[in-house]
Amino acid sequence: MTPKLQENGKQKLKFVYWFAFYNPDSPSVRYRAQYPLDYLRNKHGINSYFIIPSYRLLLILKFIRAYFSALLFRKPNSLIVIQRLNTNFIYANLLRLLIKVQKSNTVYDLDDADYLENPPRTIFYYIKNCSALSVGSIELYKNLSRLNKNIHINTSPTPDLNITKKHRNPILTIGWIGEFGGGHKKSLMTYFFPALKELPFKVRLVLLGVIDESEYEFLTMHFKTLDSVVLEMPQDIPWRNEQYIQERIAEFDIGVATLLDNEIQRSKSGFKAKQYMNNGIPVLSQDLPENNCYVSHGHNGFLCTAPSDYRKRIIEIREMSHERYAELSHNCRQSIRNFDLEKYCRDFQTIYQ
Repeated sequence: MTPKLQENGKQKLKFVYWFAFYNPDSPSVRYRAQYPLDYLRNKHGINSYFIIPSYRLLLILKFIRAYFSALLFRKPNSLIVIQRLNTNFIYANLLRLLIKVQKSNTVYDLDDADYLENPPRTIFYYIKNCSALSVGSIELYKNLSRLNKNIHINTSPTPDLNITKKHRNPILTIGWIGEFGGGHKKSLMTYFFPALKELPFKVRLVLLGVIDESEYEFLTMHFKTLDSVVLEMPQDIPWRNEQYIQERIAEFDIGVATLLDNEIQRSKSGFKAKQYMNNGIPVLSQDLPENNCYVSHGHNGFLCTAPSDYRKRIIEIREMSHERYAELSHNCRQSIRNFDLEKYCRDFQTIYQ
């Protein structure tokens, strides 16, 4: 039986008003908002208003209902969450008014260093004026605690659909998931792709998230002369279908999670590594926060700092016994208690209390 989100002598959270910054096409909206709110309702009986900005009439009406409920008729034992909002349009200005009137138990939720890529004025306003700040990484905690002393680390969770790795592939399959480009592209080009040169065996490289046509062509040309790599870049991925996403990840033998050593990438929540482990896939991870909070070297994957490290671990995993690989996979699944939906929802209960 799932334990109730309540501790002795403390009030139980009963309702959440969640105002997202975008729709569920954004991974942050899906994994930090939509899936946890569904989990709270189904597992703990905690209902919510889940609001996304839109010019569609139906969604505008939903916003009006939720907004005036929170502003004038706020439900008892409720939490108001404003997620990653960084604009200065009508939606944002109305939420500014909301937290002025209803400041108690208001949270600004942030899982990326958006203030480095967008004008920070709106972001810093919410950070300073909400009663609490929820962040997805230690780096964000370190850099933003000066703006709000009531700051909490609440790492991005993975939904456990009980989809696990069954067996290794005849050809070692290495997978990566995410939107290919920018810092993700640079980190792969710097640390991982060089490790694939002149491998003593053939590998299958599956990149989930190469959307831009120019990047597709770039990668095709990049690996064209690499006989040891069979490249696959599936298109038209149904990102909102979590069952499909996890089934594809479970086909990997190794999951790759590279990061650059800069503030933007250190601020991320190590989500790629967590996605792989959620489905029992051992991780090759850059030895940087937030990844090394969840990847334990030799236990559920390996921490790497250079292309030679990635190459060494690819060969090691390819040559290890089935028993040793099964142990790594099992340890991955055991690790998810540190970042599953139950932990994430309990951490929000802590913020409420």
